[in-house]
Amino acid sequence: MPKPPSRRLTPPTRLLVTGRQESRRPVFVRRPGGVDEWILIFNEGGESYFKSSGGGFAGKAGDAVLIRPGTPHEYGLDEKHGYWKNTWTHFLPRPDCLDWLQWPQFAPGMMHLHLDEPIRGQVCAELYHMDAAAHSTGRRHEEFAVNALERALLLCDTRNPRHADDRQDARIRKAVNLLCLHPEERFSVEALARHSGLSRSRFAQLFRDEVGAPPLAFLENQRLRRARELLEHTSLNLSEISAQAGFTSPFYFSLRFKKHFGSSPRAYRRLKAGKADI
Repeated sequence: MPKPPSRRLTPPTRLLVTGRQESRRPVFVRRPGGVDEWILIFNEGGESYFKSSGGGFAGKAGDAVLIRPGTPHEYGLDEKHGYWKNTWTHFLPRPDCLDWLQWPQFAPGMMHLHLDEPIRGQVCAELYHMDAAAHSTGRRHEEFAVNALERALLLCDTRNPRHADDRQDARIRKAVNLLCLHPEERFSVEALARHSGLSRSRFAQLFRDEVGAPPLAFLENQRLRRARELLEHTSLNLSEISAQAGFTSPFYFSLRFKKHFGSSPRAYRRLKAGKADI
């Protein structure tokens, strides 16, 4: 009889070791052969240096540095810097987290992001939680530490210039965030343009170029997604769902839902309920 597959499809993140350091005297770490795990170092204050055979980097407050496994490296605080405060960790990420670690490189295998406020403070707080949990003896302390580390890495990812959000025009991203957060609100293209600091014509064209759809079409799509979630996960009636999703009437909501998803809201709900009972 074949062995049933494991419920855990990927290994968990492992936090191997972590610590915080504050120094006013020269310190350094030199590893010509690298290490088997990832290293994250977050510069809280002062200055430091990082280097490998392919290049170097001068770290300052707000800089986060990632070092890939197997990368020869050296980093530390030398006489000219005078002070360095940092939080560091060695860890093995889950395979599905590797995309979060694709930062810009300053040398082969060595990567860097500079974090401005408020992300800097949020990342610092998560890393403090990570370090405190890792050195505690409480139940699930390592899981709490890993959770804090992954939250820190996700926050860093929002400032990664390779991230899709950062390639999008900041003015359009501002409008997109507003529509995603409040699809039930009544918006006009004129109001969205003012919110974004653009003229109506410039906003409409730039939104279509950046997002791939006109502003009000994108808004309707967000409303339909909200309605679908309410149909699947609540017992609200169609009038309540229509109102919460921002449609002018249940009848219009049903028409748009059927056109978009291929079935009426009632039929969609019955279908999902039937699947849930199998």
